[in-house]
Amino acid sequence: MDFMYLMLIAEFGFLVLMGFALWAVLGALKRRSGGSSAGWSALETAWGVADPPKDPIATHVTLLVGKVLWRNCVAVGIDPRGLHLAVKVPIFGGFGKKPVRIPWDAFRDPEPAKLYAGDATLWHLGSPEVATITLPPEIDNAIRAESAVSGTGHPLR
Repeated sequence: MDFMYLMLIAEFGFLVLMGFALWAVLGALKRRSGGSSAGWSALETAWGVADPPKDPIATHVTLLVGKVLWRNCVAVGIDPRGLHLAVKVPIFGGFGKKPVRIPWDAFRDPEPAKLYAGDATLWHLGSPEVATITLPPEIDNAIRAESAVSGTGHPLR
């Protein structure tokens, strides 16, 4: 009986140790991948809103926020106040991510980029920089067209 009791304690200690090791590894992976320091969480902190886009111009869009690829799960809307984004995944909802509305004056210094193998535009957001966002051409062209039509005066022209 004493041996079985010692084995139970050893197994429990091993499981606790493995739990701490897993926690440390996941924390290191989060830090290495950019974590939330310049991703969707940074956008939420700076420009989080309660409601998703009312009339999205596109759904199931793939874009890159910081170093994280949001594949086929973002709804995009445009209004005079800015670019409105929300994560929309069937069954899972928004993965706990709040919708954001990035004001037009936050867009800075566009650069050519790649999204998968296609062309895209990388925008630096905020001054000082809060995050980066890489938009596919159809979304980038739509927001540039909106700025030309509405005369909102944001720097996307």
